[in-house]
This record gives sequence, structure tokens and C-alpha cells, in this order.
Amino acid sequence: MTVLKTEKMTKVYPSGDGVWDIDLEVKEGEIFGFLGSNGAGKTTTIRVLLGLLHPTSGKVEVLGTNPLEKEGIEKRKEIGYLPGELALYEQHTGGTILDFFSGIFGYQNSNRKEVMDALSFNSRDLKRKVGEYSRGMKQKLGLIIALQHQPRVVFMDEPTTGLDPLIQLEVYKLLKDFVSPGGTVFMSSHNLSEVERVCDRVAIIREGKIIALEEVGELSRRKVYNVEFSLNPQISRKELEEIGLKEPVIVENLVKGKIPGSPDAFLRRILDRGEIHDLKWERGRLEDIFLEYYRPEVGDEK
Repeated sequence: MTVLKTEKMTKVYPSGDGVWDIDLEVKEGEIFGFLGSNGAGKTTTIRVLLGLLHPTSGKVEVLGTNPLEKEGIEKRKEIGYLPGELALYEQHTGGTILDFFSGIFGYQNSNRKEVMDALSFNSRDLKRKVGEYSRGMKQKLGLIIALQHQPRVVFMDEPTTGLDPLIQLEVYKLLKDFVSPGGTVFMSSHNLSEVERVCDRVAIIREGKIIALEEVGELSRRKVYNVEFSLNPQISRKELEEIGLKEPVIVENLVKGKIPGSPDAFLRRILDRGEIHDLKWERGRLEDIFLEYYRPEVGDEK
């Protein structure tokens, strides 16, 4: 079953910024990742899907209805939402906030305890004022708000922001458990490792346009590594490029560059050329993958 679908969805702001011709289709039971750097259009797309913004043109359906029409508004009780910039009434307790959100549409809080337990959020925390919460505690509260009523689909904008690594792992497990009986997650992120860990498919948005839509396994094969080393004897930039190093830079005897895919083949080739010293490499950022595989053509326009 298709849970959400867009066709040529466009939202343009008076400033000229926005998103253009967004074509997406997400199925029931998927964890769908929406990747992009800050300002790429992730939040705008989510707000249109939720009916919080009117699209300039195109078609949007969530749970089989237009989110702006009467039936779509009724469907909101089957939707969970965690915004990227979570604003809460800080003078109220966590428990009051949860009850407030559940009461808007008459939610049954059948999933609240399970989510609280998974996030190490206890009954004492419910009695504290939100203004006393740390950033991580506020994020946990936002996750509980989004999931406490067992929605059919949940939208999450950077869901693990402010959480420590152990709680992040619990969030990933929580999302996988959520989709196993037929729930669906649409989550935006700029964290490639997070998306690889939990998502089934991913769309990449850049400057308001979808530039890739594929299985996460395929994206993983497009990894880029930043590498740095010294080599004796020295080697030319041309030779480095021939054996697979992208954008090589040589400063005295120090070599820097990027390796697309697995570094194994490159390291075997470079070892045939001499002795390596002070080797360092690290997984590239999402932006490195954009530049390597999705570099816009000269003359591209929005």
C-alpha cells in the first residue's frame, strides 16, 4: 500500500527559494530516508506533506488523501510528527504536554509507556517542567509525542538531534519495531551513517531538487573516504589519479585525496609504489558523496 505520494510537487517562496518537481512514493512498512544538507529543502517538503504549507503546484497524497482537504485533515490523527525545531510550552510539565497533544484529536496513548521505556524517560521526568529539561530530554519528549498514539505514519525531521549515542541506538530500534506491524517512517537527516543503519530507501535532495532515489544498499556502495599519507618514494598527481585517488593534493611529501568506494583496491596499488607512512583515512561526509556522484552539470538551474 502506498502511504504517501507526490507528483511534480513544487513549493516556491517569495524569496525564490523552495523545492521543485518532487516525485516521491513511500510504501507501508518502509523507513524512508530523506537526505540533504541544511537548506536543501527537507523541512519544506515535510511541511507540505503534513499540510502545514500549501504547494505552489503539483499533487500530494498522504494516506490516500490530500492533506489540505477535509478528509486529509481528519487523517492527521493517524500521523505522528517530530519537527526539526521543537518548540514546547516550557512552563508546563512533560506529562501535561503529552496529554495536551493526545487530547487534540482524542488519541489513545497505547504506545506511550513502551516509547518512554525505550528512551529511558521515566514517570519522574513527566512531573518536571519542560523548561528544566536538557536539549536531549526535550528531544525525547518530542519522540514520545510523535509515537505515543501508534500512528500509521510518522514524519521525523532530524530525529536524533541532541541525543547521546546509546539513546540514538534505542531510537533506531524503536523505529524498526514501529514499522514491523505496518507503520511507516519518513525521516529527514543529513547523517549518512544514521540513514544507512535504519532506512530501506533514500532520496537525496540538493538545492530543492531530488538528485537521487535508491535503495540504501546502493547508496552504501557509493561511499567516499578522505585519505592522507606520506609515500617514499614520492609520486606524481597524475599517477595518483591513475590508481584511483580523486582530487589529489601533494604538499611536500604529504598526499591528501578522496577514494570512492572501498579503499582496499587503492591501498593495494599504492603499496606497490613504495612505503606508506602516517596513513589516515575517514569516512567522507554526505557532502563528499554529493560532490563525487551527484555534481550538478554546468548551467543547471532550479
